[in-house]
Amino acid sequence: MAWKLRTQRSKAQLITNAQDGNCCEQTAVKDIGSRSVVAVFWGGGGAIARIVLQFGTQVVLARLLGPEQYGLFAIGAIVVSFSNFFADIGIAYGLIQKSELADEDLRFVSTWQFLIGGTVSLVIALASTHIATFFGDPRSGPIVQGLAIICLVNAMAAPSLNMLKRKLDFKAIQVAQLTAYVVGYMAIGIPLALVGWQVWALVIAWLAQSTVLLVLLYAFVKHPIRPLIWFADAGQLAKYGATVLTTNLVNWLINNVDKVVVGRVFNSKDIGLYATSYNMLYNPTSSLLGVLQPVFFSASARLSDEQARIAAGYRSLVGAITLFILPAFVGLAVVSETFALALYGNAWQDLGHTLRPLALAMPLFLLWGMTTPLLWAGGGASSEFKSQLPLAIVWLGVAWLTAKVSVLAVAWSVFGLFACRFFVILRSAIRLLDISGRSLWLTARGGVLLSILAGAVLWVADQVQRFLLWPSMAQLAFNVVVGVITVIGTLWLIPALISPDLQPLIEKIAAKLPHPIASRLQRLHKR
Repeated sequence: MAWKLRTQRSKAQLITNAQDGNCCEQTAVKDIGSRSVVAVFWGGGGAIARIVLQFGTQVVLARLLGPEQYGLFAIGAIVVSFSNFFADIGIAYGLIQKSELADEDLRFVSTWQFLIGGTVSLVIALASTHIATFFGDPRSGPIVQGLAIICLVNAMAAPSLNMLKRKLDFKAIQVAQLTAYVVGYMAIGIPLALVGWQVWALVIAWLAQSTVLLVLLYAFVKHPIRPLIWFADAGQLAKYGATVLTTNLVNWLINNVDKVVVGRVFNSKDIGLYATSYNMLYNPTSSLLGVLQPVFFSASARLSDEQARIAAGYRSLVGAITLFILPAFVGLAVVSETFALALYGNAWQDLGHTLRPLALAMPLFLLWGMTTPLLWAGGGASSEFKSQLPLAIVWLGVAWLTAKVSVLAVAWSVFGLFACRFFVILRSAIRLLDISGRSLWLTARGGVLLSILAGAVLWVADQVQRFLLWPSMAQLAFNVVVGVITVIGTLWLIPALISPDLQPLIEKIAAKLPHPIASRLQRLHKR
């Protein structure tokens, strides 16, 4: 009898321990989800604020400087963006992925970031004359030389930035980025442009922004920086860094080969038109991606055994992007010429033509960017490289051929490239998560239909206004009102456009919003 009693007690204890373990695991999962939502809120809010500041500042600078000065600056920006991949070889990004960190990890990463960043900056400065010769404009040589130091500055900032991402501390990241941008471009760049510094106003503004960002990020983290060339676990970071480097180089080629070809073939004015239209759309999209991607990557890495949860989260993101972001880009593509004339003026009247295809490409870029963390967290980083490499090689030839036609042809080829790129990597993600293509389409269908409807309504509104000969600024304002009313009204009348996969995401977002807004959001989804 005593033996049976002890056995029953042992079984009860085992059940209690198992339940406690499950509760701890569920609590950890919920904690990651809550922290991820908070991170998206801080990151998203900061990104939106930075996008607004960037957009307003760039419009002011574009009006002050004109397309030619922006074309010269674009040449230096292309070189620096390429060299940054060597300055940050990927070991800093490994700080997010590694399960446990020691001081040696941070010292090792900081040391190699400094060494490689400094080497790359020196090489670029010494090669600036040859780079200018390649692009056919000797005026760009000093600009490339002046921007070279940014490679070192950004490389040194990477450990602090990725440590904050690891902690999902996007509040600190956004404070640092907003402050740095205000100091660099608003407090320094605009005044220099007003007094006639031309392209150097942009160069000095970028240098100031990067330096302030480095100082602020380090102040938030204060990680150890004592030099360390090698240690026992360095091989893991180095291997991961090499994989990230090769993948990022392929991604850079895909993202920038068109700009290199445009810089090689066309004059400074055409380069400025193309680079400005591209950056105006790419920078805010990249900022948004910079918030969502590390959050999704960090959460996915910690829930690597929860494939169903990751798949559900991915479907929610696809639904959110197509429902809330795709209509905005489609609307911009429809009214692109009115948009360019209203904000940039007559000197930039050709900007609207290149805006249209690039605006349609950005949602595809965002969807692609949200798919890559699945491959990284699932150990499929090399599969991304293998799937993208053939595309990069083909893209090099396509960009060169379309550049012989016109800048507009290059812009439309970018749209085609981004479409191919997204579907190639989507196929890898579908295999990894065992998601059906039909389920993804059902998630995205409402947003696609809403975007088509909003685009059609805006096209009619824009054509009517042109017939009435309204001023371009009045046309743009009217288009914005029409677009907002169309989207909100359609969702209110046809709530079935909101996919059920969005319910968990909407509930988490609503929990962080003021009660009146949260209740309306939840009521809209449950109608």
